[in-house]
Amino acid sequence: MTEKVYDPKVVRKQIFLLIIPVMLENIFQMSAGFISAAMVGRLSPMLISAQGICSRITGILWCLFKGIGVGATVVIAKNRDESNMGRCRKTFEQTCVTGLILSGVLIVVLFYFSPGILEFFTDSRDTLKAASDYLKIAVLTAPFLLIMSAVTAAFQACGNTKTPMYVAVVVNIINVALGYLLIYGKFGFPRLEVIGAAVALLISQACGAFMGIYLLYNGRNGMFSTVSTDGENDLSFVKQVYAIGIPAAFETMFWQLSAIIMSKIILSYGELTFAAYQLGLQAEMMSEMPAVGVGIASTSLTAYAIGKKDGPLLKIYSKQLITTSAAISMFSSLLIIIFPRIFMDLCTNNPDIKAIGIKYLIVMGFIQVPQNLSKVLNGTIRSAGHKNIPMIISFIGIWAVRVPLALLFAYVLKLDIMFIWYCMAIDQIVKFLLSLAIFKIKKADVIADY
Repeated sequence: MTEKVYDPKVVRKQIFLLIIPVMLENIFQMSAGFISAAMVGRLSPMLISAQGICSRITGILWCLFKGIGVGATVVIAKNRDESNMGRCRKTFEQTCVTGLILSGVLIVVLFYFSPGILEFFTDSRDTLKAASDYLKIAVLTAPFLLIMSAVTAAFQACGNTKTPMYVAVVVNIINVALGYLLIYGKFGFPRLEVIGAAVALLISQACGAFMGIYLLYNGRNGMFSTVSTDGENDLSFVKQVYAIGIPAAFETMFWQLSAIIMSKIILSYGELTFAAYQLGLQAEMMSEMPAVGVGIASTSLTAYAIGKKDGPLLKIYSKQLITTSAAISMFSSLLIIIFPRIFMDLCTNNPDIKAIGIKYLIVMGFIQVPQNLSKVLNGTIRSAGHKNIPMIISFIGIWAVRVPLALLFAYVLKLDIMFIWYCMAIDQIVKFLLSLAIFKIKKADVIADY
């Protein structure tokens, strides 16, 4: 039997047509957080810290729902041909129903335990008060985050990456516009400061969730509008979603949980240092969004090739995705290393915060390539059926490298904050080397009996 041969140029064009909207979507999403952080950053270091502390907690929700979205992407991508669209719709609906129940439980838990969690970070009464007020509103975004994650997964898995991008544009415009009005009290709106940022986030996420559902089911051209789910009551689809999604969620959640500890460590260096870290993180995340888009595309494309049992397509997808990610990451790395001051100037006008944030960005700039290549490698490994391996790699990097070294440097050796940034860089390099080794050992780019 003759093996299929794919033209690399054609495949590369196909990949770019898919990933460019994904890249733009992620840039739009991060831009809203970046601008919101910059607006709060012009209020006071205390309010920056309050928002940053809450982002560590709400970030855990994001990890969980993002992981569920990854699971939905893999399952839907493997079944996305016309004869299986009923399975795709059923997978989406079962994911939403179970996810909404889960989000309701998490809202109750966070409301009950949030005071104790917040006190873990700081004993400043003013910071705790601002953080508590922000969190009570921000936690209500949970069901909308879940729906948006599932909607994005459904569209991207079926090869439609433009619609999630359009939704992201609308969400970001609403978030930024409302944030400006409510944070600063412009045009007759009340000046709510950091609370205004939370309200803007909640309203924008709600609008995005309802818009996504409408676009999936509207009568004229909704992806699921004419799809029947008759005979598709098998719960195995949603079981697969969670079997893949929960390890994916834990993979990211390990980072969020470690970020709570790292935040505590960084706060021990002072609120200015933590504020610089928070703003530097926003700048770094915005610069790496294009490569994150390639990582998302790797999960969808490799799952599609595996679903078709097309070995040559899987191999060329993997090769082109790795090459693309490396090129984009090198470009973003140079931007961060050469122009860190520009990023920090956009975030704050406080010179002390700028000075600390610039050092953080330079260190992070040097590890953009291994950090982003890990996302592509792990996406392929996960789609190939090794759903727990990326989670294990994340656990090793964070809990055997990042956190122990940071605790040692901060509390035992009492070293400068730069050594905490070095811990983060070492963690990313270790995870990349482990991902690369597993990718080669498991032959993740070769079709097997998945």
